[in-house]
Formats: sequence, C-alpha cells, structure tokens
Amino acid sequence: MEGKIRVGIIGLGGISYAHEAGYSELGDACQIVAMCDINEEEVNNRIGMFEGAKGTTRYADLLDDPDIDMVDVIVPHVLHYEIAKAALERGKHVLVEKPITVNSEQGGELIALAKQKGLKFSVAENTHFVTAYLKAEEILKQGLLGDIWTVRTLIAGSEVHRVKDPNLWHGKAPYGGVILDSSVHNFYLFKWLFGGVRDVFGFASKIVPEGEVEDNGLILGHLANGAEFQLNTSCTFEIPWTERVEIYGSKGGMIIDQLANPVVKYYLGSNDIDGTVVEDVPFDPMAWKFNSMIAEVKDFVMAVIEDRAPRVDAADALYALKAAEAV
Repeated sequence: MEGKIRVGIIGLGGISYAHEAGYSELGDACQIVAMCDINEEEVNNRIGMFEGAKGTTRYADLLDDPDIDMVDVIVPHVLHYEIAKAALERGKHVLVEKPITVNSEQGGELIALAKQKGLKFSVAENTHFVTAYLKAEEILKQGLLGDIWTVRTLIAGSEVHRVKDPNLWHGKAPYGGVILDSSVHNFYLFKWLFGGVRDVFGFASKIVPEGEVEDNGLILGHLANGAEFQLNTSCTFEIPWTERVEIYGSKGGMIIDQLANPVVKYYLGSNDIDGTVVEDVPFDPMAWKFNSMIAEVKDFVMAVIEDRAPRVDAADALYALKAAEAV
C-alpha cells in the first residue's frame, strides 16, 4: 500500500498507550487520525497529542470516515466481533486485541470476511514478539533440549482493583474471567513452538468475592507430541505482571522468567549446575510486555505497507481461542 497509513483507534484504555507508541515509532509510515472511546473527556484529552486527529464517542462515526485505512480495536472482549466486523465491511484493515473474539464461530467469520475483502486482519498477540520466546524458538529448532517431555507455564499479576470496581468489565460474567483473558497467550505459544495441544482439562477458582467469574485457573493437558503441559494463570498475584515458561526435554531444560535476572537459562543434564545464560534477552520487568506490544503494532502496519502476511496469523489466534473454549 502506498502512502502513509491512516489509523483510527477504538478504545482508549491502558493498553492503547503501547499501541500509540508503536505507531509513533514508525514515524512517517503512519499517522493516528482518529480516536474513539465512550469516555468523551478521555477522547478530548488524547486527540490533542496528535495533530489534526478527530475524536468521537461513536465507533460507527470513525468507521464511516473514508480517510481511515486501518482500525485498531482495543475494547472489552465481548465487543471485538461487532466492531471488527463493521470495520472489515467498510474496507478497513483491522488489528484487534486478543482474544480474537469471545467464541470461535465469530472469529472464523472475521477471518473469512477479511479474506473475502482482501484486507489485512490480525490479532494483537504480543507473545510472538517477546524476545525470550524468540530465543526459545531458536534453541528448540537447534534440538538442544532433545525431545520435549514437559512444559509448565505461568501468567500472573494483579487485577484485583479492577475486579472489585463495579464500573469495569474485568471480572464480570460471562467474558471477564482470567482463563479467556490470559490462557490464550500460552495456547498461542503452544501452537507456535510445539504444534498445539491434544487435550485440555481445567480447574477454576474465584478468590476475590466481588468478581463474578474465575480469577485463577489451572489447565492440564498434552501437547501435540504427547508431552504433558501445566498452564497456570491468575490475576490475584500481588507481583509485577509476569510470565514464566519451563521447558523440559530428553537432553535438558530451559527456564524463562520475566522477573528473574537472567531472564533465560538452559541446562543440559543434571550435572550442568551453572547452566547457560541466553544472551541478548534484556531484564526489564516493567517494560518487556510494553515493548512486545509496540513490536506487534509495528509489524501489522508494515504488513499493510508491504502487502505481506502479519507475523501473527489470525488462524493461530483462533486456535488459541478454541483451546480456551475447550477448557
């Protein structure tokens, strides 16, 4: 696509700042030209940061603007489908936050619609842009760990204040639970690095009494090759948001932990006490996630400009949703 990509953002919650940073880092390649949120004051405050940007509280007004090439959908999960569908129907390229939708039938419909319209469509799945996981992919491809036998993952942090807030959707039925919100990241990772999952079995619990759905989840199952996996997710851990991945194979094991320094080490056998530090993975507990979101946005814009497939295939994001549905 020739010329500057003109972007409209729908939803101005906390994650939108990382998306904005991604567009800003692309310089003259793109421009934020419109913003939408139900909070009019927030819209008015934010559009002042971007010269000539328009603001609205009605997403249909933004979608009807012929000057917009692509739409970034950053709204509560239950709204992904209707807004993304409306944007695609109006001929806009669409980047939608994860999960792709709240049910797989809707997700499949969006993928088919984008293909029919010849539009770029992807999911803001930052997992594929986390430096530690890109390094893990390299190590797995080298076969250093041998045949993979067990994988354990953890996604955890605190959303307790949001779950308790009656004005927010976090923790509200039916789509505010931590399993739908967080496990899709790891199911995407399992599809990317290990070919997917064979089966799943889940346990859920609710600790915060004000919440309506689960705030803790434990998921067990087998990967495509038969290896066991354990996936823990919680929004009640009073620590900085983190992700931990442990991969154990016939020759060695690797531990990734965003709160550890070094972030990634692998061990080749029980006598390898010191292990090996994987270089060029910055220890940055406060920015690793933010930076991966910036990278996902930049990749999608460049996919539109270069007329190539985005790094995140929406079909893989749909696969992750189907696995969460099975749980």
